[in-house]
Amino acid sequence: MKRLLHTSCMALAVLFYLLLGSEVASTAAAQYPQDDRGLMRTHDAIGVFAHLDIEVALNGYNGPPNPTTEQLHDYLRGIYAHMFANPAIVGLALGEHWDSIETRSDGPNGSHIDQFDWSYLDDAFSAARAFHKSLRLIITPGIYSPSGLLSEIPPCDGLFPGTPGPVSSDCGTVQFEGVPEKGANAVYVFPLPWNSLYQNAWKDFLEHLNVRYKDDEAFAAIAVAGPVGGSTEMILPTDNGDSSPQPSGEKVNQMWETLIEHSFPNNSSYWHNDQVFINSWEQTIDMYESVFAGVSLDLTPDSADDLPEFSSALPPNLPAIYNYDCSATIDVMSCEAKTEIITYFIDERGPNGKATQVGGLTASGISDTAPGDIGLLSVKLLTSLRPQPIPPMRGGAQFDFPVSDPLKIQQEGCTSLGATCTITPEEAAYNVLSTFFSGTPVGAFYGGKSGPAPLQYVAIDYTDVQYAEMNPCPPTPSTTLGKTSLQDLMNRASHSLFEMAGWWTPLPPRTCN
Repeated sequence: MKRLLHTSCMALAVLFYLLLGSEVASTAAAQYPQDDRGLMRTHDAIGVFAHLDIEVALNGYNGPPNPTTEQLHDYLRGIYAHMFANPAIVGLALGEHWDSIETRSDGPNGSHIDQFDWSYLDDAFSAARAFHKSLRLIITPGIYSPSGLLSEIPPCDGLFPGTPGPVSSDCGTVQFEGVPEKGANAVYVFPLPWNSLYQNAWKDFLEHLNVRYKDDEAFAAIAVAGPVGGSTEMILPTDNGDSSPQPSGEKVNQMWETLIEHSFPNNSSYWHNDQVFINSWEQTIDMYESVFAGVSLDLTPDSADDLPEFSSALPPNLPAIYNYDCSATIDVMSCEAKTEIITYFIDERGPNGKATQVGGLTASGISDTAPGDIGLLSVKLLTSLRPQPIPPMRGGAQFDFPVSDPLKIQQEGCTSLGATCTITPEEAAYNVLSTFFSGTPVGAFYGGKSGPAPLQYVAIDYTDVQYAEMNPCPPTPSTTLGKTSLQDLMNRASHSLFEMAGWWTPLPPRTCN
């Protein structure tokens, strides 16, 4: 009854959002409890963040060859200092793989020994405190689980003809080739989202993380993860997203069906649908609410697809947001499952703030520019609900690729999907920000439509921040933006985000006259 009542209330709120159309809603100042600076009391999670994945940044090390560990730390500390010194940047969206932090080895009498290396995160927290900036943590489990843990979990590969071998009833890993976001021609050991050894080890890690950083003023947010693959987004191998020939000799969705039936032989309600993934995500949300307090929990549904699509059959009672979020997709089972997870996330009560976000924002992404495919339009829907849930929903997005990367600039900044265009980094960033801010109270300034949807944060790649600092005047003046620099655009985006939160900030002077 509680869920049905909540669904009815949300349906009314969704209807109200749709009726608002392009009207500009009042600022968010009256919606959220604020501290004496005008910021939300729960956390400092408003503004422009620099996105940096520690492993990726270390791969970009350009110092002396054969660096020592201390040299690598110094390299990252230098990047952190530059990011935090930038006036537009309020913090880092900082990613690290679970297996880069925790290792597991065999102990005496069948036990195991867990060791933790927090040093790279410690560096970031120390720098953030020094500059009075914030961190949004993006810790990825899934295929980045500690190898010692993965070897401890019995494999399920023997269920399939291409990988024969013994199989236990409690098996919990499987090999996938071509995991989404990682490309083809690589095989990964994938922990099954529902495996209890995996779930318990992940909870134990999060508890250790919380003990270490819970009282740190820089700790603003953490991405919710667990039933994932190569990122914290709701993306699993499926027939649509992973066309590589599998070691098993079977298609991916058929593998999932076999794995589910083997794991739950007496629970046919899990067969031929995505219910086990829904339950795994709901358990994960509960776990994050029980472990953390006073931060933002960031959920990243991504687009409508990327969960297994076994059929087009849907349950009789659909989430209130289903019609808005899923009207344009053919992956109705996957989309319905994600809207159930989002609804549970909204409904769950706990001591944390909540946000949904997009992990791959581009200027032309279908799910970012039109409703019916979850994505950014779903984020905006949730921040616009009236009345707002408690706690209120916040929203943000992360640029998918650096606009300063000549190999990625078209994919990130062209306004037509799959098109090629001649474009500068500044124009690409403006196009992405136009998509991001469209439908918000400041949308018209960025060439889009104004609307009622407040957003709270956006993350831009750290290499773009470096580009902005090195190019106060654009190397190639724009016919549309003139001498507007990437730093100018970041400054303006920061100003706009705080303006929507009801806190006015001065706009720095232009960097190029």
